[in-house]
Amino acid sequence: MVMLSAVQMFEANGFEALVAFSSDEAIAHLESRGGVVVAFAEYDAPGTMDGPALARTIRNRWPTVEIIVVSRPRRAIEDLPLGARYFQKPYTQAEIARALEDLGLIGDQPRARTNPPPRA
Repeated sequence: MVMLSAVQMFEANGFEALVAFSSDEAIAHLESRGGVVVAFAEYDAPGTMDGPALARTIRNRWPTVEIIVVSRPRRAIEDLPLGARYFQKPYTQAEIARALEDLGLIGDQPRARTNPPPRA
């Protein structure tokens, strides 16, 4: 349910959403496709890396990719890399949209206007 909501929110904002069911699949998407501008990850992501480790790997290997991590309350945000956005559940689509706007990915002057649409 949460993933479907996130996919719909990104698509409603003009992104092509690439869905990964584990941290390993997320890395595979990033390795095999260009144009990814934002990664949206669950703190307790399944796979060989949890959300913070995935976020750090993305920051190190793809420094231009923006990172949003979501989780249930009371998680250690200091484990996230500098610049990663963090939201506790329940978050709203409006909160995520504001973060995307703050990052310059949507709004009047988005930095990532491409054809095909940017990937999330």
